[in-house]
Amino acid sequence: MSIERLVRKQLHGPGRRSGTRLSGPADPEMISLAAGDPNFLLPDYIADAVNHAIKIGQTHYCFGGDPELKAEIAKYYSKYGYETTPGQVSITAGGSESIFKSYAAVLDDGDEVIAFDPAYSGGTMAPAYFGAKTVYANLKKRDDGFFDFDEEALKNAISSKTKGLYVENPGNPSGKVYGKKECKVIADLANDHDFIVFSDETYTEYIWTGEDHFPIITLPGMENRTIVAQAMTKMFAWAGMRTGWVIAGPELAPYVQRAPGAGASWPIQRACLVGLRDGYPFVQEMRKEYEERIDYAVKRLNDIPGVKCPKPEGAFYPFADVTGTGMSCTDFVAGLQKEVKVRAVPGGGYGKGAGSGSVRFSMIRPMSNTKLPSWFEHKEGMMLEDAMDRIEKFVQSHA
Repeated sequence: MSIERLVRKQLHGPGRRSGTRLSGPADPEMISLAAGDPNFLLPDYIADAVNHAIKIGQTHYCFGGDPELKAEIAKYYSKYGYETTPGQVSITAGGSESIFKSYAAVLDDGDEVIAFDPAYSGGTMAPAYFGAKTVYANLKKRDDGFFDFDEEALKNAISSKTKGLYVENPGNPSGKVYGKKECKVIADLANDHDFIVFSDETYTEYIWTGEDHFPIITLPGMENRTIVAQAMTKMFAWAGMRTGWVIAGPELAPYVQRAPGAGASWPIQRACLVGLRDGYPFVQEMRKEYEERIDYAVKRLNDIPGVKCPKPEGAFYPFADVTGTGMSCTDFVAGLQKEVKVRAVPGGGYGKGAGSGSVRFSMIRPMSNTKLPSWFEHKEGMMLEDAMDRIEKFVQSHA
């Protein structure tokens, strides 16, 4: 019996598609700049909230989500100018489930979801689970290597089967931030062609343009055309604790809430509540550290002949154009891993290939002046500066 006959061949995990999990044994000398798992340690008061919830018996089912947490999420999102209610909030087990739950509420067999290329593969691969198809609209690559919004490409991707547009704001790996002007273009198209915007707003706390995040849900006609997916994963550096949420307009929200999902455990939801109420000094510390890492890495990468690296407008992934080295992004990443023991992500895996000349570097390694958490095993030669030294050495060896 061939198992290939029985499985759905179009389904792939995001890590496998994007190249964040290139095969190879674990190596203690490997510096990973691949996965988006921040190295920061949660503040004690957030961790203590989990223990406290367990001690007082908040360990049972929490159908519909913790009411206090949903109210706090509604309050949090109001800072962006959209007044929502707890009834419009659905609690999920992280950002991936937020995306899945959004799709589950809307998509049917034969539908099409447009996604920008390059874009996070967790959002672009998921429509296949619902019998839908992802159609790509290329972002426009500038001379400096930055990927920018292309209105014409988006218009050309729209068809009679278009049910939605998946857009990350800020983008991963592109680093693109969609401001009010670009959101209005997208909103006008959504209204004119009658489709939903799946707005992945995972990185809203990490915008480097000096402007605040602009939520497309606030534009005319978009309240019941927008489903917002967010997560604590990147905001509070707790990828393993799995908490996120979905916000939808009052007419859409009941459909999102009826979509199947695991939800987050009650103790973790209570910790999320504490984080949203009291955790912003911690977020600001991470913001400062991330921008220092980004500025440092962008400068170092731009100093390497054959590499162009624009500063991302948002998120924490410098996305470097390596075409000047004469190597494909796949060969570049494979060579880094094999020859100098640095792990990165080839841009060609984020879509249909628009990012194939670029490589994503995740700023998850500390710099030498960082105050490291107690659990972090410090080794000489394993910091962000060392990773940049190794990348420079690798490119020079192939010049």
